[in-house]
Amino acid sequence: MSLTRGPFWAIVGDTWRQSKHQIVLLLLIILLGASAPALCFFVEVREAPDGSLFLCPTDAPEGVQRGYDQGWEGAYADTLKQEIGFRDLIFAHLDAESRAADAVIKAGYAVDRLVNRGADAAEIEAARDEKRALEMQLDELSAKRRDLEKEERSRVDRTIEQRTGRISRLQKGVEAWLGNMASYLFLISMLGFIAACSAYVPAMIEAGSIDLVLSKPIRRWHLYFGKYVGGMLLYSLMMLGCYVEVFVVMGVRTGVWHWPFFNALPMTVFSAGLLYALIGWVGLWTRSAGLAMVVGYTYYLVVDTAVGLMGDPMVEPLIRGVKGFKELVEFTKLTFPSFRWLREAAESGIYSVFVMPWKHVIVGLVWLVVCLGTAFNRFRINDY
Repeated sequence: MSLTRGPFWAIVGDTWRQSKHQIVLLLLIILLGASAPALCFFVEVREAPDGSLFLCPTDAPEGVQRGYDQGWEGAYADTLKQEIGFRDLIFAHLDAESRAADAVIKAGYAVDRLVNRGADAAEIEAARDEKRALEMQLDELSAKRRDLEKEERSRVDRTIEQRTGRISRLQKGVEAWLGNMASYLFLISMLGFIAACSAYVPAMIEAGSIDLVLSKPIRRWHLYFGKYVGGMLLYSLMMLGCYVEVFVVMGVRTGVWHWPFFNALPMTVFSAGLLYALIGWVGLWTRSAGLAMVVGYTYYLVVDTAVGLMGDPMVEPLIRGVKGFKELVEFTKLTFPSFRWLREAAESGIYSVFVMPWKHVIVGLVWLVVCLGTAFNRFRINDY
């Protein structure tokens, strides 16, 4: 039997035929297919007094000089900071500073207690010397951390100048806008795909349907993995079509054909595959499309948001002093894959800065293998 006519690809094709009757999936395809290129018409190219071209919103007042290139350097700098790799080192210094500050406070309390109970002058002076030594240690740690931050800013500035000194304002604006579009496509497609794929596995194993399929000479791995691959091929083609639409429309409207835009696609597809594996696992064990959908949305909107916030450079310093916080952050990084960091890694490729969140990717791969493996084993041994 040829590969194209084999049972595995027959199941893949059946998944596509099943998708034609899914209102949620059809609405998602229509929404993304229509909105993605339409959003490109909300920006336009204008000319500055110095003759340079820049990209700005179509509703921006005449004479405005600020375009999307204004936010480009900040976004580019953020991706470079992750690439340079100073973040973890700076956070380690912040942890050391926090511990040193706690030690200074405790030493201060010790001095106060000695004074209050009327200890002799020598004992009080020794305690004050210890406190001063701890304060000097804290000052040294703070100085080293500031030096690291200064070096990080310096390296980021130098790298930006080296890599982007010849990039025009228009090119920067287009890159920034395409970064926004990649984020939009990631978020909306994931939200829709959760609802669409949650019914694939439960529909496959429902009474009557599974009996008819298993009565044919077909292996169970063909059936289960064919259903998975079929869903992923459908998602991949949908996203590729949206990316091509945005790429062409922006290229025609701006004259900038930014091929690195497609760098965001592989990580987006990987994220969808991970989410689909989790939803398929729940759907197989519960046989409920509704429960699979609820679990998918709960993880994506609640758990993933919490995991992402724990490692957010803006949020982490605010709760760094919480006891056990560092251990909790490391535990979540090693336990839960973060779609937020996968999305940001996808966006970084648009700026030709490749940031690979290895912890989240590796954890995601483990989840993918475990969900697919255990679900298939259950499907293989279960008597339908």
